[in-house]
Amino acid sequence: MNFTRRALLLAAAQAGGQPRPVRYLGLSDVQEILSQRALLGGPDIPDAADWDRWVRAHDRQVRARIDAGVEDSISNLILYGTSFTTLPRLENAEGDASARVSAMAQALSRPRRNPRLRFVSEYLERRGIGAASIEAFLAANLRRFAQEQRQHQETLHAAARTGDPGAKLFAQSTLYERRGLSVDTSLLPNFAVETTLEALLKKKVLDAGRIRRIGIIGPGLDFADKLSGYDFYPLQTLQPFAILEAALRLRLADAARLRVVCLDLNPAVIAHLRNLPLPYVIQLPRDESASWTPEAVAYWRNFGALIGSDVPPLAVPATLRGLALRAVAVAARHCESLEALDLNIVTQTLEGAAFDLIVATNILVYYSRFEQAIAMAGIARLMSPGAVFIANHALPAQRPAALEYLGRRSVGYSAQGAYGDEVVVYRRK
Repeated sequence: MNFTRRALLLAAAQAGGQPRPVRYLGLSDVQEILSQRALLGGPDIPDAADWDRWVRAHDRQVRARIDAGVEDSISNLILYGTSFTTLPRLENAEGDASARVSAMAQALSRPRRNPRLRFVSEYLERRGIGAASIEAFLAANLRRFAQEQRQHQETLHAAARTGDPGAKLFAQSTLYERRGLSVDTSLLPNFAVETTLEALLKKKVLDAGRIRRIGIIGPGLDFADKLSGYDFYPLQTLQPFAILEAALRLRLADAARLRVVCLDLNPAVIAHLRNLPLPYVIQLPRDESASWTPEAVAYWRNFGALIGSDVPPLAVPATLRGLALRAVAVAARHCESLEALDLNIVTQTLEGAAFDLIVATNILVYYSRFEQAIAMAGIARLMSPGAVFIANHALPAQRPAALEYLGRRSVGYSAQGAYGDEVVVYRRK
């Protein structure tokens, strides 16, 4: 199916449903949260006119962080990328990256065949950074990135030294509130979401066939994430298909009636989702030295079985020893069930949404407690009665009364328990 045919089908599907205009959150939408601002550190906003001015200005401030996220991704690409150099990858931003910075600068002079380099080149051009200044910019950006990484670690270590588990959770949940908004994504948080949905099904919080509309907040784009930074395959999105498949595998949804709406404010993510090539092939790397749990490995091995078929993966670069790779071609009908909308979850809402499941992983960690609480008010408005909202870090206790907190569960990814996610679940009353 060509792009034109797919676009016509998507337009017809959207036209056949209720209109869903995006609008700014109004004072009445967030009054409950504003009444608790003393506990959240929020601003004093006395009336609707002041709120309207604040929310529009804040929307611009949040969106201004997109470029900083791009610059973080550029630094990750310098550290870990294999598509532009054969130099050894670096473990972190603290090492001597001068040779890799130079290699990146040289590669940017010929980025046509490399989509990531083309993206970086277009970004630098938009910023007005000429060829003579590129290497200096990349080096300075990497130093800034390394300093921020150190500050993040210091924040986590300081919280851990208190001996208060609550302090550690709070530090983790707002760790990136001043960082650029990253587009990066990875597979394992979706494993945590699926196992959580399975637990909710067993506890009868959710019933079979219950889910018809799924909202994905910040679905992400695999550009060069902070853990692995693989760049030898095309840009790809994972979460919309992972959550769709989880709903089908657990029989929470019927494929013929299921819609997945991706809500994001990054133009690159939205453009990617609106122009998926068909068939859509997803590359699934797994570092065999990471010691994933058997359950996590099984999730990786079976990913895509219900929504597509295995296809030969791309060749793994010689520099990436111990990397297992699968590839799945997602069936066109599942791509056609996706929709992408430009929406800032902290400042905007969507009319007529009525989602049965909303997922936001590695997203709200980029915001303050006040912003998180405002986002939760907006999320509650998007949910149908009995719907479930899942995130993967602690959120403020100051939430809308309409959201019932169901609890928190730990999901480990490594056999040694070195890393994992803390999943929190809410239900719309």
